[in-house]
Amino acid sequence: MLPPGEGSGFLWAMNSYWRMEERDGGVYVECEAVTLSRDVPFGLGAMINPILQSFAEDSLKKTLDAKRVAVNAAK
Repeated sequence: MLPPGEGSGFLWAMNSYWRMEERDGGVYVECEAVTLSRDVPFGLGAMINPILQSFAEDSLKKTLDAKRVAVNAAK
């Protein structure tokens, strides 16, 4: 890992925050993902920004799928 502000990547960090509540005979799960990225150079935004958003979305989907598999395996 490089210190903050160094390196050539656009996506610096991604954190997720989970809230779980048992009610109505089940468990409600909420996940909030926060990403930190650097400014995209002018002219590249139309190409880079969708990639950054897609990466965060794909990562969250994979995490939720893994949680679902783990919960179903524990039943």
